[in-house]
Amino acid sequence: MRAIVDDLRYALRGLAKNPGFAVVAVISLALGIGANTTIFTLVNGILLRPMPVSGPSRLVSLKIVDSATPGEWGCSYPNYKDYRDRNTVFSSLLAYSPLRVNMTGRSEPQPLIAQIVSGNYFETLGVTPVIGRGFLPQEDGAPGAHQVAVISHSLWTREYGGDPHLEGRTILLDNRLYRIVGVAPEGFQGVNSLYAADAWLPMAMYPVFSSIAQLTTQRRYLGFFVIGRLKTGVTDAAAQSAMDALSLDLEREYPRDNDGRRVRLVNLSQDAIAGRTRGAIVNAGTVLMIVSGLVLLIACANVANLLIVKAAGRNREIAIRLAMGAGRWALIRQLLVESLLLAIAGCAIGLAMARWSRDALWTLRPPVFKYAGFRLDLDGRVLFYTVAICFATAILFGLLPALRATAVNLATDLKDRAGNAASARAQGSARSILVIFQVALSMIALIGAGLFIRSLFNADTFDPGFDAAHLGVVSFDLSGRYDQNSGTEYIRRSMELAAGVPGVTAVSIAKDQPFEVASARTVLLSGDTAGAKGRITLTSVVWPGFFQTVGTPLRQGRDFTHFDGKAEPHVAIVNEAAAAHFWPGENAVGKTLNFFGDSLPAQVIGVARNANYQAVMEAPQAMIYLCGHQYYFPYGALFIRTKGDPDGALSEVRRGMRALDRNLLLTAKPVHAMIRESLWSQRLSADLLAVFGMLALVLAMVGMYGVISYSVQQRTREIGVRLALGATPADVRAMVLGQGVKLVTLGVITGTAAALVVTRMVASMLFVSPRDALTFVLVPAVLLLVGLAACWVPSLRATRIDPSVALRDE
Repeated sequence: MRAIVDDLRYALRGLAKNPGFAVVAVISLALGIGANTTIFTLVNGILLRPMPVSGPSRLVSLKIVDSATPGEWGCSYPNYKDYRDRNTVFSSLLAYSPLRVNMTGRSEPQPLIAQIVSGNYFETLGVTPVIGRGFLPQEDGAPGAHQVAVISHSLWTREYGGDPHLEGRTILLDNRLYRIVGVAPEGFQGVNSLYAADAWLPMAMYPVFSSIAQLTTQRRYLGFFVIGRLKTGVTDAAAQSAMDALSLDLEREYPRDNDGRRVRLVNLSQDAIAGRTRGAIVNAGTVLMIVSGLVLLIACANVANLLIVKAAGRNREIAIRLAMGAGRWALIRQLLVESLLLAIAGCAIGLAMARWSRDALWTLRPPVFKYAGFRLDLDGRVLFYTVAICFATAILFGLLPALRATAVNLATDLKDRAGNAASARAQGSARSILVIFQVALSMIALIGAGLFIRSLFNADTFDPGFDAAHLGVVSFDLSGRYDQNSGTEYIRRSMELAAGVPGVTAVSIAKDQPFEVASARTVLLSGDTAGAKGRITLTSVVWPGFFQTVGTPLRQGRDFTHFDGKAEPHVAIVNEAAAAHFWPGENAVGKTLNFFGDSLPAQVIGVARNANYQAVMEAPQAMIYLCGHQYYFPYGALFIRTKGDPDGALSEVRRGMRALDRNLLLTAKPVHAMIRESLWSQRLSADLLAVFGMLALVLAMVGMYGVISYSVQQRTREIGVRLALGATPADVRAMVLGQGVKLVTLGVITGTAAALVVTRMVASMLFVSPRDALTFVLVPAVLLLVGLAACWVPSLRATRIDPSVALRDE
């Protein structure tokens, strides 16, 4: 212990004698550690934080897979009840369905995320309300009979001031009063991380909010999420086997509804963020963790170079101490203690930087996180990660210089000249390797940034299948306030109002906003009443004039008209992908579609061009449009096309629609803004990669400058001799620049080869080839130019060496 204390004192004295070295080293490490801590804080808060429920490892989601349709789906409510009552592996199963509601009764309606849940929801999750209770069994019975609600802790504090006597008060949701019976504990906002729930309502209220009340009785409808708690001692494999057997039983009992459908069990932590969003977040997090790691490695190489330079002045001191009996490992320990002090200081500053940058990044969070319940705390996991980085970096950048400094030759290093020359050559070689390493890592980071920036430029010019220019959307939700007749009248009046706004050239209504089509139905071809060929297909409901308004051309047939009313035969328009799937090589116009659960078939009257329905630049997928006069939905989006920028017209339309109903929540947005928001993962990655890439470049160039400067210093006598023998300043400058160009070129070649491999990992996130020629030409050229600039000052200093001074004996 005494030896460690002595090492600490010695290290502190050494750093105090070289404050410039200490400041540069600490700042380099702080930048690397701060970048890594910031990104890990994001990854931890979004993907790694355990859910605030009891025993989360025993909770699994039940996903339905259909042999006729790719992907994973929710569950039907009748099947859920059978799974709940007939399984042998779960202690309990819950069901829920998310919905958006408006908290009204105030000057402005406030949007909330609510969940319709089964009565055992809180019990299954092991969540106990901090005030009041959860739901009673009888409140999950007769439709609409029990208007009760449990609200979140955040809503309780935000809207009710944390009133401890809240139980029994009411909340107005979609103009309907609910009696508050409980408040969820702090931190719990449901099991969907992207949509933090503000309120929970009993399943008996589902018919009140759904335009199709009978969905709770249809086995074919896959609109409910199911979560189960495994019994003690039941393994995942055993549970999956038991649910496979139960799925087969239900298929035999209800072949028309459950043909080809099975249950897949997924750990709840993996399902908290599901679908494309989870993939985008995981990909973005992986890329950012890799690049921030590269920045840290570059910072470590920088500090290692600084330590090698510092050790160069201590060669004779170390040789003397070894000659007097000091052990090599004792000296290495002493040098590592100095490295550890630098790492601790960098860690402290890095944590402060991470706290600031975390808050700054969270203000730029994408719209998909608008309702998320993430908390980006610097918790124990983040602190452990940062401390681990601190010790790892101390060893990483400190060990090589320590080994190099103590690898002395007593026969030469005790001499004043020969030892210094031999040691300088060895240290120069190590420093050169570190600089090549830095440049290579910078090359990877900069190419990654370049690819994402190029990708965004391509994304801004992509064709989504409709004309996004001068197109705007006003979304609305009439649920709980209007019946079908009054809702249809509100939609009609809104369209008339929008059409009369100056600058508006076309108006129509659709059930779904751009890139948010979520509804799907089982489609059966004519004569396929058994459902053997049924396929779950995306569907949307649009009003006449929709295709003209959004700019999606019809390839065949005609558009919907106002003559396609309820009393007329049902009609549909399919896109090119649906036509090719259902009737390959045939004319789809005139064909007949049967939707499971509908008594009337729909005749195809047109074929529309493929478009993007759920994500930007998605693969083509089948889509069916139904006529708004024949299928009513209480929520939707008013599309308007304008002569110029749609912002002004959108504001005017929103004001007019608000005048029709002041308690209705309306959201207006240009479609080009929606496209920009849909690229959030690519844009965030591009922005952060650009920052990290520039940081890596600066650190690498500082390392380059240091190596060349030190080389010039060590070669002072040689340069003096060259100048004395007739070499010109241009010759000396070319010699120094040549050394720098050699190092940069080797680093660029190594980094390019590595980047060709690494960039394949992010190919799915790019709208450009991961081997984009422009990026792989431009980035190395810029890196070479910056490297030359870093070497220019040392080369100028070399030309100013006075031969008479350099040739004097030191």
